[in-house]
Parts: sequence; C-alpha cells; structure tokens
Amino acid sequence: KVQDVTSDPTIDHELAFIKVRETDRNRMEIVKIAELYKARVVDLAADSLIVEGVGTEAEIEALVALLRGFGIKELVRTGTVVMTRGSGSIEEAVKR
Repeated sequence: KVQDVTSDPTIDHELAFIKVRETDRNRMEIVKIAELYKARVVDLAADSLIVEGVGTEAEIEALVALLRGFGIKELVRTGTVVMTRGSGSIEEAVKR
C-alpha cells in the first residue's frame, strides 16, 4: 500500500551495501569509518570488504563519499523507506 506522508512526522532510512577495495594497510581505517557511521562489515574477502550502512540518505551519502577514497568496487542502495511516527498505521489510514 502507498500513503502520502509528506505532511506527517516520519522515520526514514536507506540501506546500502558498499564493496570497498582493501589491503592490510587500510582495513582498520575502513572499519573505523564504518563504525563512525554505525555501519558494519558484513563480508571479508582477500582484497575487499562489504560495508552495510543504514541511515538517512544524507548519512549514506557521507559514508559513500568517505569510502570512495579507498575505491568502491560495487554499490547497491535500497532508496529511502518511510514509516509514520506514532501509534497509527497505514491500515487505519486506508479505512478512514
């Protein structure tokens, strides 16, 4: 279901997986950047790692910008998902 929530208080977040080139030298720096953005490393390979970031569009943009300096091999993003704050639900709104 879709609901116009532009005038309602909302929570909005986006999910991103960012595959970054890494070496023994820069691995800890990448991990520290991920931690700064409350992201986490979800996969390690011989020459790359995948960072999972969740946050607002601005937070994801900032995380991607910092990781771009290491070389992004691959990037996928969900786009923003939104839910209204409070106890109401989309089901209740549709019934009105």
